[in-house]
This record gives sequence, C-alpha cells and structure tokens, in this order.
Amino acid sequence: MTQLENGALDPATALKCDLAGEVLSSFGNLRFAATGWSMLPSVWPGDMLMVDRAGRDQVRVGDVVLTKRDGRFCAHRVVAISRDAGDPRWITQGDGMSAPDGLVSEKELLGRVRYVIRGGKCVEVPTKLSLGDRVIVAVVRRSIFAARVLVKLHQMRQGWSEGDAAFDRCPGSAAPPKTSWKTIRA
Repeated sequence: MTQLENGALDPATALKCDLAGEVLSSFGNLRFAATGWSMLPSVWPGDMLMVDRAGRDQVRVGDVVLTKRDGRFCAHRVVAISRDAGDPRWITQGDGMSAPDGLVSEKELLGRVRYVIRGGKCVEVPTKLSLGDRVIVAVVRRSIFAARVLVKLHQMRQGWSEGDAAFDRCPGSAAPPKTSWKTIRA
C-alpha cells in the first residue's frame, strides 16, 4: 500500500481499488495478489485471491471477505456479525492480527474470497483454522521477527512460481474474457 509522507493514501492506489471494485461489481469476480501479512497463515504475500461478489445474506462467520475502506482493500476473516436495527455489520480480523477491525458496513463489503492460488494450485480458504495453523497464528501474533522468518521461508519454498493455469482448476470458475480479468496489486 502506498502512502504519501503526510499519511494520506496515494491517489493511484485509491484509483486501482476503485477500478477493481467496479470489475467485481460488473463481472461478479476479481483476482488480485495479496501483499500483506495480516492473514498469515491462510493467505501469504503473493497469493492470488479469487473473490466472488457476495451479498449480505451470503456472508457467514469464518468467511474471508474483501472490504474497501478509505480507498484500500482489506481481506480479513469474519469473526462475528452484529445486527443494528436489522442491518448486518460484520466484525473482521486478520488471522495474524491480535485485535479485530472496526465494524464493516454493507457498503464496504465487496465480496468473499473463495479460493487462493498458491504455488500453481487452487486452494480453498478454510472457514476454520487447523491446529497447525492456530499454532502459526499464535506465533505470528506475538512476534514480527517470527512472521518475517515464516514469510521468507514460504517465499523460498514457493519460488514465487504463481501461475494462471491453476485458475482453470478452481471449482466453479469460469474464466472471464481476458480483457476484463486483470491482476490488481493494491
């Protein structure tokens, strides 16, 4: 994420997010590369996220959702749902983060992450973490150094060989026209 020296978001980054949001709204799905560490170990930097448009009735606790706030994307897990006057609001939190995000409104909710392409393979995003993943979460939440080491080891293991061929093997995926299916790095 690019920020200016005064802390404001780079207009180019905000524009990319707006365009990607329009692609998701218009075509129903979006693919983009993850750049942060907040969802370790479910999502690693460089993973390609496959996002489908999702309405308020389609999002459940445990789903990883894509939201847009302040001109930025955030893909975090839904940990609770709050109903204020009948309108749902979602509480999200990155798996590797020690505290939840603020409430997500329906306007901020863009879609649900269905699959991750990692190492040329299509991997379904689990709604519950395995015991091994929970151990990694506990370590990552307590140590930035450990998170850096894990990310470096993961990069070395993966060799950054992400491929588009895995998209065709993702269940329920119909490849949209090449002109509309762009990789967005935000």
